[in-house]
Order: sequence, then structure tokens, then C-alpha cells
Amino acid sequence: MSLGDLKVALVHDELTRRGGAEIIFEELAALFKGADLYALYAGEPRLLVEGESREVHTSFLQRLPVWFRRHPSRLLPLLPQAAEQFDLSSYDIVISSASAFAKSVVTRVNVPHICYCHAPTRYLWSGATTAPARVPRLLQWPGKVALHYLRLVDFAAAQRVDFFVANSEFTQQGIATYYRRPSEVVYPPIDTAFYTPEPRGVQGGALEKNTYFLAVGRLTGAKSFDQAVRVCEKLRLPLVIVGTGSEARLWRRIGARQARFAGRVAPTELRSLYRGARALLQPGEEDFGMAAAEALACGTPVVAYGGGGAAEVVKQNITGILYDDDREEALAEALRQFLLTSQKFRPEVLQQSVLKFSRQRFRASIERVVVDALEKRA
Repeated sequence: MSLGDLKVALVHDELTRRGGAEIIFEELAALFKGADLYALYAGEPRLLVEGESREVHTSFLQRLPVWFRRHPSRLLPLLPQAAEQFDLSSYDIVISSASAFAKSVVTRVNVPHICYCHAPTRYLWSGATTAPARVPRLLQWPGKVALHYLRLVDFAAAQRVDFFVANSEFTQQGIATYYRRPSEVVYPPIDTAFYTPEPRGVQGGALEKNTYFLAVGRLTGAKSFDQAVRVCEKLRLPLVIVGTGSEARLWRRIGARQARFAGRVAPTELRSLYRGARALLQPGEEDFGMAAAEALACGTPVVAYGGGGAAEVVKQNITGILYDDDREEALAEALRQFLLTSQKFRPEVLQQSVLKFSRQRFRASIERVVVDALEKRA
């Protein structure tokens, strides 16, 4: 049986916003053009893939009121059951795209389940000590009990997965630590044909070249963009922030003079912002960091916290500056170091460093993983 003859199910956690995980899910959907798409819930139960609008099958969570689904913490106890209730019995192979409970799906014993893991569920494992602190004090103890239960469920779901694929060596280590499972690394796809340096002789762009720093991603606490806002405010460095999220209002107040919040932008505008930035700032711990890879593809260096998967994307003093302390002072010092050495970063070197993350290589790697999974199951 060829890959084109396979009946494939692709399952994602939720489709309410577009980030790195959703880009990967879209790439999987483009690779398996005849696959059926599933998500636990979605803003709209359709997904635009290479210009084609495709139906997304959702769980019973989709029938809950929108105002209820806007607060993901309310859905936590229901997520494993929602994934388990998908009927995937008619498929030849199931691929889940998971940073939470999409991997909880149940398949027939002879149907391989491949999980492309963006991260072991963060609020249950690496963020287990900080997640309860975000809720009111009276709810912290019940919250710890609920998280303990969900950890047991998450671990059990991970044991049902037949083959794990990690988006980085950092995530691979997390899968081994928390789930006790081996995995293969397949780096996320970067559109290296679209994200390129400014063509020679072309001037202009979203802003004047080399006048601002850039941060790209969801405006949530995990990204630590507040550090970038505060540091740029103190050092009087212009900062442009692309993305939307729950922390936007607060961060606007602390960065009133230097930070400009661009919100959600079109891909062509994002490319212009990458090309025109002095550097991309990545102060949070990323499992991989697609924004960093896209910036490098556009010939823009990166200043990033060196924890997580950043060191797999950014090479110290060659394609950017990495710092190993997650405090604001360390970011400020890294920025000072960058300003002293910024002339040595060459766009052609930065672009070449991320060609290994191309869409073509991603697709070839996933196809090989699928073939291996089918052969091993046979």
C-alpha cells in the first residue's frame, strides 16, 4: 500500500489560534491531502490548507458555550475524555499533533499511532510547580489534586502511543523523562522559500532597517515577553511585538514608550518585520522556537534565552547571542553584547544555518517515519 492509499486521521489539541503547533498541523494536512482532520475543539471547524478549506471534526467540547471554551482551565478535566471518544477504528494510521491530550486517542490494536509531540504537557510536568500559583489561593489545593489526576491520565495516554516524534532534542529529553518513552527528532518545517533575506537592491519594509528589535509569539506568560518590554524600556530600544494573547494589556502599560504591539499580521508583513529588525528577541524557554528559525531565514540574528531548544536553532556568536540566566539582567547584558558585535552577523550565513529545517526535509522525514511504523506493525 502506497502512502497515497492510506486512510489517515490527523488529530490536534485545539484550533482556536495559530502558532507553531498549528503550522505543523497544517503541514501534516498538506502532506496527507486525503486525511480526515480532528481537533478537540476549534474556533471554526474548518482549516485552510494550501488555499483549500477542509472540514475539522470536533468533540463534544465544541457544543459547549463559546464563553466557557474561552477559559481553557475549565476544560482540563474533560480533555482526555474528549480525545478518547473520537471513533478512529476505520483508519490505517493515526497521527496526533500534541502538546496536551490529543495523544489520548484510542486506536485499534493493529493501527499505528504516531504522536508528533510539541512538548510533554507543560502545566502537568515542567510547569507543575508554577501552574497552581496562577489560581486563587482557595482553589490551589483542589487544583493540585486535579493536576495529579491529570498527570496519571497523561502518562497512561503516552503509553498507548506507538511511536513518538519530537520537535527537538530538548523535547525528546522531556518525553524520555516524563513519559519514559523513546522518540525520534523531526524538526518543524520552516518555509525557507518564503522567509528569505531582503533581495539586493530592494529598500523599504514595515519599518526602517535596524531601528527596532522584534518579538513574535503568543502574548502569554510562558513567552516572557514582559522581560523584553521592560529591558527595552530601560535601555530605550524600540521593540515591535507581533502576536495576541492574554497579557497584551498589561505589557502595553509597562512598555508605553518603546514597545509597539502589532497584533496579528499577515505573513508578508511578518516577513518584512523579520527582515527589518536588528534582532529577534526570544526571552522565554522554547521547545524549539519557530520564530527564531524564521528570523534567521530572513537574515536577522537572534538574542535568546539558551534554555530549551534555542541552542538547536541559534549558534552562539555565529547566528545570535544565547544567555543562560532567565532574569531581566541577563537579557540586558546579552543585548549590550549584541549591540557591540552586531556587525559580524552576515545574512547569508544566518539563512544557510536554517535550511536544514525546510518543509521538504520535514515532509520526507514524516513519510519515512510513517513507512517505518507500518513496517514495524506489519
